[in-house]
Amino acid sequence: MSKRILAISLLAIASFFVACMQEDSVPEVAQSTTVGSKTVPIVQVDQFVAPADSSVNAAQVKKYAKASAALVELGVRWSERIDNANDAEKVQILNAYNVARDQLCARVGLAGIAEYNWITLVALPNPKNKAVFEAEGIKQVK
Repeated sequence: MSKRILAISLLAIASFFVACMQEDSVPEVAQSTTVGSKTVPIVQVDQFVAPADSSVNAAQVKKYAKASAALVELGVRWSERIDNANDAEKVQILNAYNVARDQLCARVGLAGIAEYNWITLVALPNPKNKAVFEAEGIKQVK
């Protein structure tokens, strides 16, 4: 079920940005986007402030794992579009891709791509988080 929701979310985000790129001007604030016959709201991306302690809990790691898998899939879907675009289009596509990554992370419960990157760069390498990540099936590769 969560894979279906994730797929719908990814399609909603991708559809929104493709539609925006086809317009002469990008709307100032989008409230929702349509995927098929469903309207999917654009989610608020909370500002991430790195905590003083780099410890993470199991809930954060579960969200991180979901985001990791979804970001890989998102990258695969967008890479062909980026590769086939001319230089002017690449800038627009890359900007839309960055927003899509932020939306994806927010949809799984993280504070956007900023929190995902903090977990990757700070929390994951911290040895005291090793057991929490391994319990979720995530091992740091050195």
